[in-house]
Amino acid sequence: METSKVSQVLVYPLVILLKFYQKTLSFDHGFLKFLFPYGYCKYYPSCSQYAVLSLEKYGVRGISKSIKRVFSCTPASLGGIDLP
Repeated sequence: METSKVSQVLVYPLVILLKFYQKTLSFDHGFLKFLFPYGYCKYYPSCSQYAVLSLEKYGVRGISKSIKRVFSCTPASLGGIDLP
């Protein structure tokens, strides 16, 4: 799905922030990965990567999909593969 130029301009800073988070603090992508060598997130892709993918695919509408994904990550959820 094509996103408009305005949507891309609004979403680009969020994608940069998410990628910065992944490189620094994330247990799945950052320098703390050695603590959990098989991954920390029960979903594939991880929640931060899902947010990046949904923002790139859906633009501003990807924000709501990302928030929904983060709130679905509870101890009662089974996890699994969930692509945007």
